[in-house]
Parts: sequence; structure tokens; C-alpha cells
Amino acid sequence: MRETLCLIYTGLLLLREPVTVANIVSWVNDGELPYYRASREVPLGMRERLPATYQDLLEPQQLGKPEKLHQSVGETLSIFSTEYRMALPPVNHPLMLYRWVHELALPIEIFAATSRLARVLGLDFAFNLNIKSGTKDAVLRYPEVRLMALIVVTTKLLFPFDSVKRYPASANDMSALSLNWSIWVDLQSQSQGEMRKPEHLSYQDAMTFSQTDALHAADNQLDQYMDWFEQNVANEDIREHGRAAQDAEFRRTLFRLFPAGRDPGRPGAQSQSESSPVHAGADSTRQLQSSLKPKRIVEPAAGATDVTRIGSCYQRFRTADDVEGRAKVFYEQAARLAGLSLTAMVRAVVLIERKVQKHEEKLRKGGDQSDSHEA
Repeated sequence: MRETLCLIYTGLLLLREPVTVANIVSWVNDGELPYYRASREVPLGMRERLPATYQDLLEPQQLGKPEKLHQSVGETLSIFSTEYRMALPPVNHPLMLYRWVHELALPIEIFAATSRLARVLGLDFAFNLNIKSGTKDAVLRYPEVRLMALIVVTTKLLFPFDSVKRYPASANDMSALSLNWSIWVDLQSQSQGEMRKPEHLSYQDAMTFSQTDALHAADNQLDQYMDWFEQNVANEDIREHGRAAQDAEFRRTLFRLFPAGRDPGRPGAQSQSESSPVHAGADSTRQLQSSLKPKRIVEPAAGATDVTRIGSCYQRFRTADDVEGRAKVFYEQAARLAGLSLTAMVRAVVLIERKVQKHEEKLRKGGDQSDSHEA
């Protein structure tokens, strides 16, 4: 089943669809993409003739962390590249970048600045299969991770999390506006609160539903679990022939005593689009854009040589434990969209920051050499 998800991702990559690994994981957990209980999609007559080993393969117990799916996708694409000489296109990063900037409710300046930073560093958005898994740079072999790490670095450059006052040189600078991170955190908390009110349990939540959870669950949570159980476990077909036919009448009687079936009039999965992340992100973006305020312009001609400019006093986080407050909220949201843990997200950002530092040192050495030649 995991290889099937990798093939689906490969097809979407070839079609240039801006679908991420995190999207596939979300579809699997919500039951929109068959994975758990996938045997239900196989006709009963075929399923009965399958060996037990194959039936177990159609009943995976867990998908694992999204990072595992990243790794599996990379291994699948590596096989296609080496064995079949398949040319792998890059991800559709303009659309993916737009989606993420929109879902993170960031100013539109982040879109242009992230694209510019990628060009400056010479980074593309194809799968870098030359980086071996298990190395310190392995997390950057995936283009989605590189793109999200660039977004984080760009955001930290233009809209830092600290309270240090930095002044742009002109009104045309991308950093001429200031972002109120307190408002951003409140908007994220509000949107996440709305998304945490599903009308049905996800596979991930239902399959980890324990006896202790049942004792402390509210009535609506129990209803959701029973609905999930009805749709995924208790809807087996009744066989009329063979050994299974001996219990056919008992099963019919049991279903008559406890009829199954959701009332079509009850709100179900069709109402998910009304509270989708796209609508929530649009509202958050509009509210955040209205809260942006212009910064005071300090031109170079004013004689101020020690003015703190944008990018100065850049704040770095070496480990996940170093990330706190509003920065942690932002890192966690970025990690969620990229399909990473917070630790892996911090690692990817540190690697991009090192590339920026090396590029800056290279420019400085070039400037020093030109000054020496002129002298």
C-alpha cells in the first residue's frame, strides 16, 4: 500500500500537480484515499481467495510519520531514474509556493522574496537523488522541504520574530511593512480551532481509540466512533453459500435488531468544503494584510551609518528546543505543511541558513578582492 501511495505521488509529479506528501498523508488519514481497510475495495469473492499474506498487506495498521513517506517516495523515484532512465520533472513550485504562503497567511512579499532567494542560492526544486539518505544533508534532497525551508528563512529575514527595530532604506523595499506576529498567532489558533471540529473521525484517530478514550469521550465522540466502525468494520457482506452461509440468517437478524445506516439528512463529509483550509486561509490572509503597518524609512543619505537594516541581528535556532513563542508556532505550522517533524524542519532551515552565510561570505571576499585590485 505504501508503494501505491508512492506511485500516486509519481503520477501527480509527472502531471505537474501541486500536491504534497502532507496532502497524501492527510487524505489517507481522513479516508479520502484508500489505505487503511483497503481490502473493502476488493470484491468479496476475490478477497476470499487471496492468501492470508496478501490480505494482511491490504490491512495496514499504520502509515507512519510523513517523513517515512518522503523517504519512500525518494526511493521509488530513484528506482525509476536508475532502472528506467526516467527524467523526473521538478515539483510545480510556483503553485506550491503560492499555496503555502496563502495557507500560512503570510504577506505576498514572501512569494517574490522566496523565489529570489532560491535563484541567488542556485537552488532548484527537483529531487536531488545524489544526496544519500542518512547523511546530514539528507533532509534537503526533497524539493518540498527545500521550498518550505526557504519560506522560513525568507520570513525570518523580512519579518523577524524578535522586537529589534530595523529600518528599510526606501518605501520600495519588501520589508517596508511590519507584521504583527501576535495577530498572526491569534489567527492561526483561530483557524486551527475551526479545523479541529470534524464531523467524522479520521482513520488515525479511530484506529488509536482505546478503552480509556471511550470512558472519557463525549456523546458526539462516541457517535463519531460508532459511525466510523459502522462504515469500515460492520458492513461486511452476507454470504449465501459455503461455510459462511451457516451464519447468514443470524447476521440478518442481528442487523434487523441493530439497523445500520447513516441518515442522509445528517451533515457528513460533504460539509467539509465549507470549512476547508482554503477558506480559512483566505480569511486569515485578509485580516493579516489589513494589520500590516509601514515602517519608518531611514535613507542612506541621512548620514546614519549604523542604522539597523533588515537582515541584521538575524536570529538562528540550532535545535528544536531553541524555538520558542511565536517562532515555535510558525515553525510547527511550516513543518505540518511540509510533512516534517519540528526537529527535521529546524534542521532543514539551519542547512539553508548555512548556504546563505556561505553566499554572503563569497560576496564579501569578492568585494575585498576588487577593492585590493583598485588600490
